[in-house]
This record gives sequence, C-alpha cells and structure tokens, in this order.
Amino acid sequence: MATLSETAARVGQSLPSLVKDVSQRRIDVYSGVRPRSIHSDEAFAREKGFRTCLAQGMMSTAYASQLMVKLLGPGFALGGTLSMAFIKPVYAGDRLIARGVVKDRQPENGATRVVVEVWVENQHGEKTAVGHASGLVA
Repeated sequence: MATLSETAARVGQSLPSLVKDVSQRRIDVYSGVRPRSIHSDEAFAREKGFRTCLAQGMMSTAYASQLMVKLLGPGFALGGTLSMAFIKPVYAGDRLIARGVVKDRQPENGATRVVVEVWVENQHGEKTAVGHASGLVA
C-alpha cells in the first residue's frame, strides 16, 4: 500500500477521502447478529427510537484508522494515536465518507509526528464522528 511521503503530509493538506457503504450485512458481520440489539434487530432499534438498525460507532473509528494507514502506513500502525467522538447515529443504508486535514507536524525522537483532524460524515454531509489522529513519518 503506497503512503504519502513525509513532504506530502504538509499542514493544511486534505487527505484523500475514503467512502464506505454501510449495509445491514456489513453491520451484521461487524457486530454479530443478536436479538434485542439496536445493531441487528430492526424492530428493537425502532422500539428504542431509531428509524432502523445502527452501525457500531467503532466502524467509523475503523474507517478513520484506515484513512491514517493510507497516509502514514507503518508509522500509524506502530506509533499512532486516534481519539473519536460519535456525534450522530449512522444507520444501515448510509454512505460514510472519512476525511482528514493535516493540522500539525512535530519533531519526535528523530521522526516527525503528523497530527490530523479526522471526521466521518454521512451522504448528507452531516458529521457523524469527529476526532484527532497522529502518527510518525521517518
């Protein structure tokens, strides 16, 4: 997997977006199918006030993580951080777009830590998760 070079991860740079369709099948594979779960039991999700089943919040975190691996490769896997807040439900049938912007570059033990503002939005442009991630480039 090709990653961006150290010089390409410049402050202000927008990362290439990552698009994911969140099907019920994908949610079921991620969460497992269980009765009385807002993730896999549509009747139960509706009973709890949702219009249909919800995706696990950690799915959005995984997509933001994938965005960072594309940017930094092993530098994210070996020295990365990621913190996310879930601010809007993600429903079965939504299309998610993971995005990021490089916010800072800091020297760290002979390498450079790249700090990225990350977020995930749905097909309506509404942010569903927001956070910050960082990783190292040599």
